[in-house]
Amino acid sequence: MDVKIEEVSPVKRELSFVVKADEVDKTLSKIFKDLRREVKLKGFRKGKTPESVIKAHFREYAIREAENHLVTEHYKKALLKHEIPVVSTPEIHFDGLQEGRDFLFKAMVEVVPNLPEMSGYKGIPVKSRLIKVLDVDIDNAIEHLRNLQSKLVVTEEGYEAKEGDYLIIDYKETIGGKPLKNGKKTNVILKLGSPESSPEFDEALKGAKAGEQRHVTRIYPEEFSDKDLAGKEASFSITIKEIKRLELPEVNENFIKGFGNYETLEAFRQFVKEQIEKEREETNREWIEEQILTFLIKRFDFEVPQVWISKQAEYLLKKFQDDQKRQGQPVEEIPLNKHPQRKVFEDLAERQVKSMLLLDEIAKKEEITVEEPDLIAHFESIGKSTGIPAERVRNIYQSNQKQMESLKDELLRNKTLAYLREHAMVEWVREGEDTNEQENSLENTHEKTEKKGKIIIP
Repeated sequence: MDVKIEEVSPVKRELSFVVKADEVDKTLSKIFKDLRREVKLKGFRKGKTPESVIKAHFREYAIREAENHLVTEHYKKALLKHEIPVVSTPEIHFDGLQEGRDFLFKAMVEVVPNLPEMSGYKGIPVKSRLIKVLDVDIDNAIEHLRNLQSKLVVTEEGYEAKEGDYLIIDYKETIGGKPLKNGKKTNVILKLGSPESSPEFDEALKGAKAGEQRHVTRIYPEEFSDKDLAGKEASFSITIKEIKRLELPEVNENFIKGFGNYETLEAFRQFVKEQIEKEREETNREWIEEQILTFLIKRFDFEVPQVWISKQAEYLLKKFQDDQKRQGQPVEEIPLNKHPQRKVFEDLAERQVKSMLLLDEIAKKEEITVEEPDLIAHFESIGKSTGIPAERVRNIYQSNQKQMESLKDELLRNKTLAYLREHAMVEWVREGEDTNEQENSLENTHEKTEKKGKIIIP
């Protein structure tokens, strides 16, 4: 087998093959013999058709079969002999096979990247927020909980509408005294002071009572989407049919019992405080991990196969579309190669692929592994959040080997990130403090890197 291997890029190899003429002829001869043995042509008994007739009828078919056979055989042998770690389907190029001549073809493939020599990833400079929960944070959180349990109630007779109230209205719209087509609306729900309401409507309807009529004029902006209305003054005759206000539950014993067995308001407030702390700690942990990954990607620069980027980008796009569907939003299922945000998805995918490779490499160097207690803790966590017994969760994962391997990869990378957090060089900052300096810090550290793959911590 004659093959030349050229490194086109760190993740691409071009394999150039020369198949000698005698092997080409032998391959064609075998194909013609097999055809002669199996094919029955009119006027000839099966297996008795002259070879010249077989060749005349099936020459093009035999050439295609020979090309496929020789390409597949020599390509596979080259991968095994030279231990080429391919990750993509090969792009095959050739001019065509001819009897009595050498057959030349090329295969372009993407391969597993070689990561730079990694060292010095302990002591990564990161910023971490000092988490402090104030009384006003607790008050706001409780107010949010009250709003979640609020309900709309019809107001009493004589009630005057104010900001935040919901009005059920009918209206007619005219321009220059002439009714607009489709300008009559009934049972429109309008929340005073909301972004969906116009300032003119808010001003005219504040203080209104159920049963009253109000009149509003507004001028449509010049850039209004409906060109027939753009720049024109419209009049609205409005009938207020009903006013509803949001009724919030009192923070009393019944309210706090809905969240657990809390004897006092102070105990409930302590619970709320702990929940806020957990949420902020989780957000802070994610922020630190993003800093760590940004640091690693900038320090250990390497190329990744496009096939991996495309596959991850397809996954991210599918996940995004599924999330939109779950939220009840209309989804246009545009394929990635035609999507207007393709580059956004591919850039994020490239970052994620690089992050996974780097974390896997660090895990190997530090001998970080996923053990049984890690799996047990994960299954119990899922069970606690879903109400499904942990053992049943385990069985679901174990019934799908691919899913289980994917879980182990995820847990391994999480453990590796935890290891890097524990060994990071932390600078504490107050919540809300400008974090742009973090990027500058990373850039400055990068300038002090002595050589690619070698980290020098200042």
